[in-house]
Amino acid sequence: MRIAIISDLTKWTWAGCEQLWFALADSALESGHKVSVFLCRRNVPHQRMQPLIDRGLELHLPAAGGALVDRTRRLSWRLGDMIAPVFPLFKALDDFSPHVVLISAGDALPSAGFLKQLKRSHALRWPYVVICHNSFLFESPIEGAARDAAVRYYRGARRVFFVAERTRMETEHLLAVKLPHSRIVRNPVNMQDISGLPMPATSAVGIACLGRLAIRSKGQDMLLAALGGPLLKERDWHLSIYGEGPDANHLLLLAKHYGISERVAIKGHTDDVRAIWAENHLLALPSRVESAPLVLVEAMLCGRPSIVNDVGGVTDWISEPETGFVSAGLNIPSFEAALERAWSGRSEWTSIGMRASEKARRLIDPDPGGTLLKLMAEATAG
Repeated sequence: MRIAIISDLTKWTWAGCEQLWFALADSALESGHKVSVFLCRRNVPHQRMQPLIDRGLELHLPAAGGALVDRTRRLSWRLGDMIAPVFPLFKALDDFSPHVVLISAGDALPSAGFLKQLKRSHALRWPYVVICHNSFLFESPIEGAARDAAVRYYRGARRVFFVAERTRMETEHLLAVKLPHSRIVRNPVNMQDISGLPMPATSAVGIACLGRLAIRSKGQDMLLAALGGPLLKERDWHLSIYGEGPDANHLLLLAKHYGISERVAIKGHTDDVRAIWAENHLLALPSRVESAPLVLVEAMLCGRPSIVNDVGGVTDWISEPETGFVSAGLNIPSFEAALERAWSGRSEWTSIGMRASEKARRLIDPDPGGTLLKLMAEATAG
C-alpha cells in the first residue's frame, strides 16, 4: 500500500499532533508499505525524521527538490498562495499515486490557504482520511463559501478520526453538521517505560507545566496569576515550565509582576519525560485549548496528579478527586481554586497518582500507529 501523509502544521518545528502520523509512518514502513510525507513547513527536526528516511520514507518540504533544508526558514501561506500555481506544496503527490492520503489537521477548521493547496495539488482526488487534533469553540464562526468548503472537505473523507470525543462533538458544532463516518483514535506516548515513579522526597512542591510557550492556547499566564495570588503565593513550591515558544519573555515578566520570579524557571524543551517527573509532584495544565494532551497522559503514567482546565478530552482522563483536580472555568479564580483543593489534598497525592497511572494504562493504545494503519486499510478497501 502506498500511503501519503500531509501535515498542515506551519508555525512550529514539531508539536504533539505530529506524533500520531509519525507513529503511522513508522508502523507502515515496518510492514513494508511505501510512505511519502508532505509538510507545509521547512523547519523540520532532522534528527527525528532521518531514521525513517533511512528506512525508505520520502519527505517533501516546500522547497525545490524536496530535500531537508535550513529549519529556520518558513513558508507563509501568503507566499504559498503566490507560488502555488507554479509550485504547489504537494506537487509530487500525483507521481507517488497513493492508495490513501492521511491529512493530519492541527485544528478543526482548515484554513482557506491549506484547502487551496490541497485543491491545487489534486490531493483530494485520492481516497483520503482526516485526523483532527484540536477544536477551539471561541473561533469566529465560518459562513458561506468557507463553511461549504470545510464541510465538503470533511464529508469527502473516507473516515474522520478524532483523538477525543469532545473534539468530535465540538467540530460538528463548529461546522453545524454531523460526521457519522468518524471515530476516536489514541495518540502515542513518548516513553518506553510506562511504570509509575515514586514521589520526589523534597519538601518543596515541584509543579511542572509542559507545552508550547503560547499563552493563547496553553494558558501559562493563568497558572502564574494563580500561583501569585493570595491563596498560594506564600506556600512552599517551585514551578518548572518546559517548552519553547514566542511568549517566553512575557511569562518571565508575569512572574516578576506577581512577585514569584525566584521560584519560576523556564527550562526549555526536553524529551526525557521520566526525568521531569522524577523531580516534580504535580502537573499543571492551564490550557485554554486542548484535545488529548500527551503531557497529561505521560504525567499520569508516571503516577502524578494533575490540575487541569476542563477543555477538550481532558476529563476523559482526569476526574476529581480520583485522578486529579479540575478547574471548570477557563479563568484565573477557578484555576486558583483547583490548585488550592489540590494543595489541601496533599496527603493523598501518592494514591491519586497511583490511580491516575492505572487509568492511563487502561486507556492508552499500545500500538497507535498499527491501529491507525489498520483503520486506513479498511477505509481504502471500503
